[in-house]
Amino acid sequence: MPAAAALSERLALAFEAPLHSRDPVRKLPAAHGHPAPTSPIRFMSTMDDPPPPKRKFNFRQEPKKKPKTEDGSAALKTGFGAKMMAKMGYKGTGGLGKEGEGIAEPIQVVLRGSKGGVGIVSEKSEQQKREERRKAEANGEEYVDSEEEERRERKKRAKATREAQARSAAPRPKKTLFELEAAGMHVPLALQNIIDATTGASTPTSSVSLRGSEAIPFENSLQARVRRDLNSFSEAFEELQIESEAIAPQEYALQKELDALERQMDETRDISSRLQSMRTGSFDQVCNGLKEMRAAYPSKPLHRESIAVIYPHFSQLIASWSPLEDALEEPAAAFSELSNVIQPRSRRFVSDAYTHPSDALIARAQLDDEAPIKRGTTSSYETMMLKLWLPSVSSAITQWDVKEPRPMVHLIEVWRPVLPPFIAKRVLEQITRKLSTSIHEWNPRKFRRSPHTWVVEWLPYLKPSDLDPKGTGLVADIKRKLRHALQSIDITRGPLSGMEQWRKVFGKAEVDRMLTNHLVPRFASHLRDNFELNPAEQDMAPLEAVFAWKGFLSDQTLGELLKAQFFPKFLEIIHQWLSSEGVVFSEVEEWIKWWRETLGEDVNALPSVSSCWTEAYTLISQALDMGDARMTDLPAPHLESTRASPEAPDLSKSVNKEPPRQAAQAEEVTFKEIVEEFCGEENLLMMPLREAHDITGLPLFRITASATGRGGAVAYFKGDILMVQNKKDKALWEPTGLDESLIAKAEGK
Repeated sequence: MPAAAALSERLALAFEAPLHSRDPVRKLPAAHGHPAPTSPIRFMSTMDDPPPPKRKFNFRQEPKKKPKTEDGSAALKTGFGAKMMAKMGYKGTGGLGKEGEGIAEPIQVVLRGSKGGVGIVSEKSEQQKREERRKAEANGEEYVDSEEEERRERKKRAKATREAQARSAAPRPKKTLFELEAAGMHVPLALQNIIDATTGASTPTSSVSLRGSEAIPFENSLQARVRRDLNSFSEAFEELQIESEAIAPQEYALQKELDALERQMDETRDISSRLQSMRTGSFDQVCNGLKEMRAAYPSKPLHRESIAVIYPHFSQLIASWSPLEDALEEPAAAFSELSNVIQPRSRRFVSDAYTHPSDALIARAQLDDEAPIKRGTTSSYETMMLKLWLPSVSSAITQWDVKEPRPMVHLIEVWRPVLPPFIAKRVLEQITRKLSTSIHEWNPRKFRRSPHTWVVEWLPYLKPSDLDPKGTGLVADIKRKLRHALQSIDITRGPLSGMEQWRKVFGKAEVDRMLTNHLVPRFASHLRDNFELNPAEQDMAPLEAVFAWKGFLSDQTLGELLKAQFFPKFLEIIHQWLSSEGVVFSEVEEWIKWWRETLGEDVNALPSVSSCWTEAYTLISQALDMGDARMTDLPAPHLESTRASPEAPDLSKSVNKEPPRQAAQAEEVTFKEIVEEFCGEENLLMMPLREAHDITGLPLFRITASATGRGGAVAYFKGDILMVQNKKDKALWEPTGLDESLIAKAEGK
């Protein structure tokens, strides 16, 4: 054991030696009784320590003396910043700057909490306050903090308020014992005489003043107590007197309030009994009972109670109601008469309400307070109409045939005066959508019935936006449909039905403009291509087709149309007839007379037509004067306003007293647009192909009924003719009209 202890001690000494010693080999001393080891023992560190850093030698000579300031102090530390501050006059103590007027402490940063606002910290930091105090003391001034100023100001205002209150408090009047007894206050006998214990004399309290120091015969504890007691008794007595004076008005007000409450209770009992008696009656009895109740209580709000009684009866009527068969005129009239009962004053509709002689007194009487109805909420009557009346009518509108307007118009006429505004608006919007759908589905080439038969009756109920012909509403849709109809109808079938009604809707000027832009050019083409003059056997059908529109076309327009398309052919026939060898002048005159009678005096009186008749008679006179030379030398007729392209009659010479204005550019619709409109109405697709016709070079189109755009028929436009390719013979192109044959080819039949 001693040997082991000695070995442990040597090992400890070895580890205590420096790790990086100059002599890394150390010999252990010999233990007692043991020889020292002959070979050196080398101890290594168990950790891989890094080698010591190499020493850097600096051969630069540093000054041993510290820089001194102007006064010889060495307060500043060495460094670049210290040297610059020393040059600027800083001495190491005091404030910054040459004169020490700057701050003496660094600016203190005051942290503010993450959820705090601007005023959560104090206005000034402690460092800023110390700086201000130091500057004030340096200037010989007294430093006052802003918070201290506020405290002083508050104390000053509080002191002024207390002084004002003390000055405003008027002293109570002085009263003696006899004055108190005269006012009705009983003074105990013990207080009437005071015995002075020092002298044994009795002093009457009648000479003792309760408030004041004028007549005080003695001043001791007994006197002070008597004065305090009498003062207390006097103040209490005065308060009781003031309260006694207010008792009578309070009793009167409480009695009035009690009478009003009893009157309200009596009215409530009477109204309750009336309502209970109405529950078992019929609808008519309920309405009569409500009228009597309104006459008895003209200023009391009864709209909730009345609806509570009416609701069961009205619900039974609506349960089996067919709005298009029965409009329920009697309930609607009853609601109109009860408008001042079933609706609150703020929601009453203007109607022929039931009136009573006592209603004249309501204007002069004070109306009972009525619980206001919040904006966006419904009254009891509006809720009843919303839950019972509106669903039945909405369902009837869905099933209603829009082309039979009379039942629905009658329903709206009956109920609109008593409908809440938002319900009437919702119903009319649903009807307008149905009317718009019917206008969109109307095809003038298929249906002879005009939309005026089911639309005109609804015009008084439509919104202004739906009545604007230039907008996007219902009337504007009708106008577009009429314009397309004038471009595509068969003019030999006569005028469109309802044109007179549409003239009232759109106005005469707007209808004349549509006819001039879209129908008159077609009349000109029709007369040019189909009308032929034959004195032997005259075909009047083309001219009759034009004269069928005489009531809608203006006289000036009709006269210019005849001058452009009829009279050139007429005068040419007259010229040929007069130039013939066997002409009979009487026959020519009879033929002219027959045409004048056919056209009518109103047409013959037009300046444009009258000039043409004058030209005809001039030709006859020239032929008579020339004799036989007429066959070769008769001059050709000449019309001043006849133009090379008479398709659009000249209306510039019409009888119009207004100053000339720049003519608006007429809206021209091409035949391609008419075909596109036809395809849209028949649910067909017309798509352009990136191909052209082999011979004409015109672009090709595909007209198909398939949603994928395949199949159908290939076509191109040749003027106002639609040429469709034959499926069997691809080189054959056939003219096709806008009818069932085109639909069949588009469907691949």
